[in-house]
Order: sequence, then C-alpha cells, then structure tokens
Amino acid sequence: DMSASNIKVNMRLDKVMTKILLSIDPTFAEFVREDGSSVVQLDKALYGCIEAAHLWYNMLRQILERYGFIANAVEPCVFNRMDKDTGVQLTIALHVDDLLVTCACRKTLDQFLAYMKREFNTITVHEGKKLSYLGMLFDFNVEGEVSVTMGKCVEDVIRESGVELKRRTPATAELFETRDAATASAAEAKWFHTYVAKMLYIAKRVRPECLTAVSFLTTRVNCCDIDDLAKLRRLLGYLLATRERGITIRLGDKVRVAVYIDAAYGVHTSSGRSHGGVCTVVGEAGPIDAKSSKQHNVTKSSTEAELVALSDYAGRGMHMRNFLISQGYAVGPVTIYQDNKSCMSMIERGRPTSDRSRHINIRHFWLKENIREGEVIVVHLGTERMFANILTKPVQGRQFIAERRGLTN
Repeated sequence: DMSASNIKVNMRLDKVMTKILLSIDPTFAEFVREDGSSVVQLDKALYGCIEAAHLWYNMLRQILERYGFIANAVEPCVFNRMDKDTGVQLTIALHVDDLLVTCACRKTLDQFLAYMKREFNTITVHEGKKLSYLGMLFDFNVEGEVSVTMGKCVEDVIRESGVELKRRTPATAELFETRDAATASAAEAKWFHTYVAKMLYIAKRVRPECLTAVSFLTTRVNCCDIDDLAKLRRLLGYLLATRERGITIRLGDKVRVAVYIDAAYGVHTSSGRSHGGVCTVVGEAGPIDAKSSKQHNVTKSSTEAELVALSDYAGRGMHMRNFLISQGYAVGPVTIYQDNKSCMSMIERGRPTSDRSRHINIRHFWLKENIREGEVIVVHLGTERMFANILTKPVQGRQFIAERRGLTN
C-alpha cells in the first residue's frame, strides 16, 4: 500500500467496479452516475491503474538502488549489482512484485534477502533447482541449461477447453484460407476469444511452434466463423498431443546472438501478403524470442518478402545484443541467418539490384550500415536448415517435426 499524497488522480470506474465499491460502502450510492459508472479521486495508489504501477516501480527501484543496484540500460526491469567482496554479480528481473533473483554466491544472495526483509514487512521466498515464475516452471537441474515449461497452465487449458481429439500439427495447410462461412454464435465467439488469448500466452513463452497458427487466429477474434472455431480446436488438439513439450536454453561456451529470419511469399491469398518469422537464440540453443506475423505490405517477389522480414526483425537481435552487453557480457556481432541469396546480395549493396527491385523502399536497407559498423553479419543458411520456416506457414509432416526441433523439445 503506497501513499500517493503528492498527486491527485481522478479515475472513472465502470459499472462492474462501481458495484464492487458499493458492496464495500453502500453510502457511495449517491455518487453513482446514470449509466452506472462513477468518478473517484484516489488518495492512494490503486492496484491496476497506471499511476500505481509507476509509483510501485519508482519505490522498488529506489530501494534497489540504495543497495547498489543499477538498472540495465536497455531493459529497466532488470537490475544488477556487483559484489565488491566476492566479485560476483547479483541480478534481478522483476515483474510487478514478483522478483526472479540469481547469483552464484549463496552469501551474497542471503545478504540481499535480509535487506529486502528489512525493507518490507512480509516477503515470500522460493528457491531451488526448480522455480515457478509467472506461470512458467524453470528447471535448472541440468548443468549449463534451463528448461522452461508451463505444465499447469497447459493442463488447465486442455481441461477447460474440452478438447479431446489429438492432432499432430497445430494447423492444416489451409490455415490462412478464408471463405464466406457461417458466423460463430455469441457464446462461441466468447470461447474463441478466451482460448486464442490463452494460447497466445503459452505460445509466446514456451511453445513457439504454435505461433503461426496463433498469429492468424488473433486476427479473427472480432469476426470468427465456424472455420476459425475448427482451426482453434485443431490447435488445442495439438497442445493435447504435445502437452509435455517446452523450450531448453543452453548457453554453451560462448555468449553469442543468432537470429533466424524467414518469409513465405504471398501465403495470405485473400490479401496477397506474405508472412514472416523470426527466432532469436542466445548461446548454443533455445529460443529466447520468437515472432510470427503477416507482413504489412504486399511484396512482388519472394526476395522482396525476405528483405521486408529482414528489415522488420533484425532489430530484435540487436536489442538482445545490447541487453547482454549491458549485463556485462562481451558479445560479438549479431549473426543473422538468411536462406535467400538474392536478398543477401541487395543488403550487401544497400540498394535494389535490378529493374524488378527498384520499387523497393530504401528503408528496408538500413541494415547495411550496421553491417559496415561490424554490429551485424548476415550468413547464408540452407533452406533445409532454416527452422524459422515453421514460423512463416503451416508446415506439415516430417518437415514440421524436423523444424520444430529448433524451437522446442
């Protein structure tokens, strides 16, 4: 409970929040508006409002900085402190009031925990080789790697959705196809919205091979039809069949950033747009970041689609490199893997290379400068080894199984 006496914030409460307030204090009824809402002035930070989050972060940051922590220059929710006595680094990642704390020295960790107990009346501490954090289970039992799963969340989705039929892939080859099908009922639309959101939460964290299907389904939330319901049931069926899968991150001997970028040309037949995919790997294996999305503009060739994907996604790897450098790691240039040699040729020249490519916007060639500065290198990777392909279209059969290995296990 944090005091906000230095600011006065007016906030509108909707009908639901107003009813809750009335159940606590019936005398508040005289302030209810005709539409059932109300406007209040906050004397203290209220959980859920922007001001509360800002106040909490500022307070926690001040507490950490008093102890000698410094925020990461790229990610302000990650803090580091170098212990002068032991020479080891104490790192904190925070999400609201949940802190994930890592340190190689037990004594340094205990001293910090004692400090936090003095600052707060009550703190709950969980420690060990397996840690639950934000719905994810981090397993550190294998030296040099961490496995991340979401078993409880996955089981809840499977049970509550009512899915019973197992599927081998998240989507059929017709995932991106749309037609004039019957509109879903209000109840079906609500169910659809709920489980697309839950699958998005799971896929973004531990099931990136599902992102292609999820990225399409999220575009259908406000207009879902019976075909979309079937596609979501298919995705849930795949989750049922592969409920144990997750990601394993393995650093290896060297901290390096590798980005796998691919695009599927014109696969969205209704709009003519292409679909891009990217996976960022730090170290030896394991996706730190993955994304699958329809491109914003129509391209005229597979080379242009690859160039747009490269332009859109290369910054993700550079952001990760900057984050790691701020964490104190010595990181070389980002390695971007690309399977289209024509695209690589245009990037190398920093401009279109023929009459057929002169129409391409110059903004897509910004990467050339970063290559010249030694921050990025682009390396050709054979199509058969480009597992980011699974993030660009609904792959099937053995190809899906082979490419899935680059993402989950």
